[in-house]
Amino acid sequence: MFTVEPNRRPIAGHTSPSQWLLPAFWIIVGSGFYYGATKITTAIVQDKHDPGPAAICTLCATALILLGITQAALLLRARFTAITPDTTRQSNDTQQTNTSPITPRALRQAFLGVAAIVVYIFSVFQVGFGVATLVFGIISMKSLGASWVSTLLATVACIATVYLVFIELLGILLPTGRWDLPF
Repeated sequence: MFTVEPNRRPIAGHTSPSQWLLPAFWIIVGSGFYYGATKITTAIVQDKHDPGPAAICTLCATALILLGITQAALLLRARFTAITPDTTRQSNDTQQTNTSPITPRALRQAFLGVAAIVVYIFSVFQVGFGVATLVFGIISMKSLGASWVSTLLATVACIATVYLVFIELLGILLPTGRWDLPF
């Protein structure tokens, strides 16, 4: 007779198909970013020391692809770790693995995080970099449980740093939105 054991943990060396979703997601998104970076051709302002407008996009795309490959390699390593032959069924039931299945709550949080980033990207062009980053920084840090002081300090420091680096140092204009705000 078949019995269901709801509290049984997965044995070492077993990975569920849902665990491959995150590495696949990073590899696909990174490949999409890399493809988009190859379509960027010339910069508005040319400088002999400038690596070009596609450099940062290509670097980020490469980082995402490497992240996905690293996560896939960790899953493969967990799958092929050998279980010693003298282990018994009882020890397999109590053995814990360092990989856990993705829970619905984790998937929901990941989806909300990606959705928040997409909304932020589109809002930068609608309301400007400063306002969009201020709202995104506060909402994202408070949702992660940061205190109000650290949230405001980190968000303002991020906006100030990007403003100083891009506008003052590099002379690159940031999106001002429909209201043409100065920041």
